[in-house]
Amino acid sequence: MADRRGVLIPLLIIGWIFFGPQNAAQNASRLEQQRPSYDEVIADEERSLEVLRNSSYGDLNSPYGNVLNLTGLEDDRGYAWGGLSKVRERAKERLRYALGDAGIRMLEGEHSVEAIPALYSNVTGHAHGKWTRSKLQESIHVPQLNLSQYASVGPFGPLPPTTFSRNITGDEGDVRIRFYERTPYEQDAVTGEANITGMSVEMALQESGSGDETQLQLYGVYDMKLGQATLSTTSDKMAGIFMLPHFALSQHAFESARSLLNQSLAQTIRAQQSGWLMQRNPWPSNVEGSAPNAFDAPQCELIVYLQQLPPSGSRTAALSSDVLNFIEREMRFPTGAFLPSAPELRFSMLAFSPDCGYVLESKGEPDYVPIDGEHLSGPKVEVLQDNGRHHLMIFAATIGGQIVLLMRQMHEASTPSTRGRISFFTIAMLGLGDGYAAMAFLLISLFVGGLQVQLEAAAFLAFTSVLFFGMRFLLEIWTAHAPERAARARVEAEEERQRQERFEATLARLRAERLERLAAAGDATTPASGDTVMIPLQAEENNVDTTPAAPLQGTELAQLPLPVTAQRPTDTGATPIFMPSDQEGLVGLTATGLPTTTTGESRGTSFGSIYTRFYLVLLATLFTSLNAASWPADIRRVFFTVLALGYLSCWVPQIIRNVQRNCRKALTLEFIVGQSALRLVPFVYFYAYKHNVLFAGRQLYSLALLALWVWVQVVVLASQELIGPRWFIRNDWAPPAYDYHPVLREDEEGNTLPLGLSEATSDSTPTSPLLERRVSLSSPTARRGSLAKEPKDKGKRLYDCAICFQDLEVPVIEAGGSSDATLTGGLARRYYMVTPCRHIFHSACLEGWMKYRLQCPICRETLPPLPLGFHLHATGCTAFFAIAAMDAPSTFTSGIHHDQKHALFERTPTYIEPQTDCDPPTQPSKHALDTALSHLALGVAALHRAGPHYMRLSEHLWFFAAGSWSWEDYVGEVKRARKLLPKRQSVAQDVVFAEAQARMAVDVLRRDGDGRDAEDLMMAIEEVKEGCQM
Repeated sequence: MADRRGVLIPLLIIGWIFFGPQNAAQNASRLEQQRPSYDEVIADEERSLEVLRNSSYGDLNSPYGNVLNLTGLEDDRGYAWGGLSKVRERAKERLRYALGDAGIRMLEGEHSVEAIPALYSNVTGHAHGKWTRSKLQESIHVPQLNLSQYASVGPFGPLPPTTFSRNITGDEGDVRIRFYERTPYEQDAVTGEANITGMSVEMALQESGSGDETQLQLYGVYDMKLGQATLSTTSDKMAGIFMLPHFALSQHAFESARSLLNQSLAQTIRAQQSGWLMQRNPWPSNVEGSAPNAFDAPQCELIVYLQQLPPSGSRTAALSSDVLNFIEREMRFPTGAFLPSAPELRFSMLAFSPDCGYVLESKGEPDYVPIDGEHLSGPKVEVLQDNGRHHLMIFAATIGGQIVLLMRQMHEASTPSTRGRISFFTIAMLGLGDGYAAMAFLLISLFVGGLQVQLEAAAFLAFTSVLFFGMRFLLEIWTAHAPERAARARVEAEEERQRQERFEATLARLRAERLERLAAAGDATTPASGDTVMIPLQAEENNVDTTPAAPLQGTELAQLPLPVTAQRPTDTGATPIFMPSDQEGLVGLTATGLPTTTTGESRGTSFGSIYTRFYLVLLATLFTSLNAASWPADIRRVFFTVLALGYLSCWVPQIIRNVQRNCRKALTLEFIVGQSALRLVPFVYFYAYKHNVLFAGRQLYSLALLALWVWVQVVVLASQELIGPRWFIRNDWAPPAYDYHPVLREDEEGNTLPLGLSEATSDSTPTSPLLERRVSLSSPTARRGSLAKEPKDKGKRLYDCAICFQDLEVPVIEAGGSSDATLTGGLARRYYMVTPCRHIFHSACLEGWMKYRLQCPICRETLPPLPLGFHLHATGCTAFFAIAAMDAPSTFTSGIHHDQKHALFERTPTYIEPQTDCDPPTQPSKHALDTALSHLALGVAALHRAGPHYMRLSEHLWFFAAGSWSWEDYVGEVKRARKLLPKRQSVAQDVVFAEAQARMAVDVLRRDGDGRDAEDLMMAIEEVKEGCQM
């Protein structure tokens, strides 16, 4: 059945077109029809500005009642304006505590001999702290509003009334404020100095109990001499910006605020009239000025008083005005001067809602001890940006370290055998973390000014880690896992075939029983009425009896053309049925009645679909995280905790794979420890650093638990390498593992002992090109190792290793003898390895071989992965494997360009004829195999000269030469060949020359009719090519 999942994406797009933008446009159109026109809005703003110009201080709560004709001050609204005077008195108390009596005199416009503490003039920055419900709450009447008056109008009429949003019902919580300057400084008419400026703030109020968070934006004025700000929200139901001067704490503050607003509001209205500003409300209360929705619930309005406290924390120990002014000027306009640490902004807050009737204030002195709260504090924006640059450099270095570790791990896992040990999901989870960080940096760069370059650079590094390294490594691992997927597919196909056979056998038995019942009833040819057998159509067709029908009677019938005279199937008595179309073609059957199966690659999931799923999961996680920011606190905390635990559980899939495959050394300890430490850096920043960008509180216990979970995984991985992959599970929880180090026992027939190279050669099977090469009598090394040798000690047997061609003496328990601990101990058995096909090798030799191929060197049978073990170099093992097992990875030589490295083996091979000064080394005979080996020695010598990386790649060619040359002969031939190489010009020339010599060896073998050796050598060349392309 065809896969139609791809239809889902067009359906989603069509649904979005029909139900998304059009619906939003319709809602916006209805909202436009319900609200006043743009010209009416401008006319109302001009009227409100005229009322402000003609008003006086005290008109809001005059003895004659409210005389201001402004929206929100109508008597029928019932707002709690009577409590405004008490709130202003409370704000004056906060100002007196911060600046003393001198501050109160300056508030009234009087000259004070006593100087006030030094304050920041520019307060752009962030502040955060705790809020609590004010004691004034008991004396302020909560308005009883008619909610139906504020109900929204929907497409079919007024909607049911709902409660106001922004209605704070908790007793305490957290508050975050970000300060902006909106208008340039205004000079005082008397002194000519800057005195007052416009200000806007973004405020977020979060309740501790429910976790609900309210975000709003307020506009107002800021007195830079007193450090006092008065702000308000503005909406259709309260003209807060036009009545803002009446919220001032004194007559002098009223005059200053009205003078500033007369100019700024008039300028804004002119911008609306000229078309430069196309906003109905230039002072929106929604964060980022989001457009109102037709179905939005009414919102509580807010009036906020902010009082700056001395930056040092005390009036007696305050910094001098000259020092603070110098610090502030140097931060805003840096000249490179040495600066002391800039003190933090400190503010007290008092918030009053006239329509919802609540009063909030910040927790701090003198009402609360410092341990309970210190009002609002935070860094200035210049300090925050400077710290942000340093933090982003740390993050960039962290990502760079992750890339370096990943590259080193990719270099270590350079063969299919080593890649097959690595868990695909472990690397995918690490890549998801890097992709998540990259997307987060890009999103933050859209909203944080001054750090776009650093954020985008960090995002680029994270994307580089994912796109150019992570996904490439995933592709290599996916390719290395292909045989496993194919094997699983074959097992599933075999299970399906057996199930189908059981089904057909059951169906045949039921048919036979039915025929017996019909025959017993005397009606063996006519099926009973209504008797049906529900079987698949293909099963019915493939079980049709093709016995020829009885010959037709009569001349006319016998002479009828086909298909009338065709043979008919015998009626089995089953009533034919019709299958629906979705049941057709479930299992195809061959002519033998067995189901047809497909290969694992055709039935399995392609890497392209994995690639798509990877980025879909990444985007879904990112968008869910953005949406989770508005969830209730408990749910949001659970979500991010689960997300963090899932991300930091990246080593769990590798632990499981080690158990399943019973393998070790899948990942280097350097990679595991380094990645674990680097992946914890962001969590340390957000959980332990006080001044993080999210202003999140320190959670040391949570950080300790996350770090403990990561290092538990690291310890388990290390223990799997040292103790065993399955040491912590029961034996019956995982499939049995093959033991490469069995106890050798001699029985009467001798069939349980392993076979060395001599025994394997003497038999007709198994055989391999490696063995056939040794029949060449022209090579001196061909006569060694074939004759049986006697062991030196009793209880031991001597074999010859087919890889290094050296003797291998192993302990053997004689028939009827008892096990000896000295012979059967783990240390004695670690010197040899026996394959499932009964071939024996040195442990170091076979482990080095299995690093490149999981095939027996003699019979080419597939080998299981290496279980627990350790390298031991037995007597006679070659020094080559000690070099191949070095821990320090080789590096690319700097003499070859990156593009050349990738293109060396991609071009069509060009065969380079040997130079006149580059004749093959002295050959022991004229045999074709010896000539091919001489060309191969030249190629290996060129690779050795090209650099350490290519020297290591030449190990693939040694496995071919090992069948005819011992290690000493091989090293000697390569040394002699290196003296005959042409003059070196470049690394690229050496590599191309090596390829040409190797292909010459292939041509020699093919001309001599030695196709199998030529095929083996071509496989070795392909492995070298694969290494050059890395």
